[in-house]
Amino acid sequence: MSQCYFLGSSGKNGFFSCFSQLTPKIEGQYTFIIKGGPGTGKSSMMKKIADEIEKRDIECERIFCSSDPASLDGVIIPSLRVSIADGTSPHTMDPDYPGATGEIINLGDCWNKKILFDNKEKIIGLTDKNKACHKRSRRFIESAFSIFGDGEKICRECLDNGRLIRYASRLANRYFKKPGGKIGLEKIRLLDAVTPRGYMFLADTVQEMCDTTVIFEDDFGVAAGILIEQLRTYALASGYSVISSPSVSREGSIRHIIIKELSLGFFTADKLCDLRIIPTKTVSLRRFYSSEELSSHRARLAFSRKAAKELLDEAVCALKMAKDIHDDLEECYIAAMDYGKIAEITKALTERIWQSDWYTE
Repeated sequence: MSQCYFLGSSGKNGFFSCFSQLTPKIEGQYTFIIKGGPGTGKSSMMKKIADEIEKRDIECERIFCSSDPASLDGVIIPSLRVSIADGTSPHTMDPDYPGATGEIINLGDCWNKKILFDNKEKIIGLTDKNKACHKRSRRFIESAFSIFGDGEKICRECLDNGRLIRYASRLANRYFKKPGGKIGLEKIRLLDAVTPRGYMFLADTVQEMCDTTVIFEDDFGVAAGILIEQLRTYALASGYSVISSPSVSREGSIRHIIIKELSLGFFTADKLCDLRIIPTKTVSLRRFYSSEELSSHRARLAFSRKAAKELLDEAVCALKMAKDIHDDLEECYIAAMDYGKIAEITKALTERIWQSDWYTE
C-alpha cells in the first residue's frame, strides 16, 4: 500500500520545504537520517526498505525528490512511527534529540576516499555547475510565480468573496457531517512540484486514494484557494483527518486536500499545472468573479498567464540540465562505493525497524 508525495519544491520565495513532516513531534516517533553524497545509494536504500514494508501490506508513503522524481527523499511508515530521510542539501537535517528521536546513517563510511580525492577537480566542477543550474531555475521560478501573482492580485480584486464563502458552506453540508466536538488531524504533503519533468502533479496517488474527485477550474487559483481552505476547515471541524497540499506559488494557501476516510479529494486546476486526472465532478469558479472587471484586465491577465508559463518552461530546462550534471556527478561516487557494505547496512536497518517496539506482527 504505497502513496507518493513531495515534501519540497522550488517556489516563489526559494526552496519551499515541508521536510519537518519527516520528524514530527509524535511520541514514539523515530527518524533515520541518511547522509552521503550523490550516487551513494540513499534513494536505493529507501526504495528497498519501502518494498519490504509493502510486502507485509503495511501503509508506506514514498517521498519523491522534486529535482529527480525517480529518486526518493524519504519514506514514512505511519503505523510504525518510523521515518527515513535523506538529510543532505537542500533539505539538510539532523536529529532533534540524537539517539532519542533519531539517528544518522552515514554512507560516507562506505566510500573509497582515495578514488574521490583523485577525482576532486571533476567532483568540484560538476557540483558547482549543478548548483549554478539550480540557482538559474529558481530565478526563473521566482519570476514566474511573481508575474503569475500579478494575475492573482487582479482576480482577488474581482472576486465576490461573500458568495464564495456561502457556496463553501453548501458544499460542506453536502459532503461532511455536522461538527461533533472532535477535531480531525492534518498532514501536510505536496501533491505537485516543479520538476525536470515540468510542473508535476501526482495523479496516481489521487487515483489510489480517492473514489470521488472534485476539480475546481480557476485560471489563477484565487477562488479555489479560498474555497479549499474553507472546506479544509469544515472537514477538520467535522472530525475528519485531512491531507493538505500547500501551494508553492502562493505561500499560506492550500491548493488541494484529500479526506482519506471519505475517499474524497478537492483539487485546484489553474493555468500552470495539468492535473491529468479524470474528475468525478468539475466546477468552474468563474461565476464568482465579476466578468466585467475581469474583461477590463484581459490583456494583463493574458500576459501573466503566458509569461509565467514561458518562465516555468525555462526553469524546467535548467532543472533538466542540473539533473544531467547530477547524473555525471553520481558516476564519480558510484565508482567509489562499496555497495556490499551498503546492502549490509540496509538489511540491518530493515531488521531494526521490524524488531522495534513500534511493530507488532
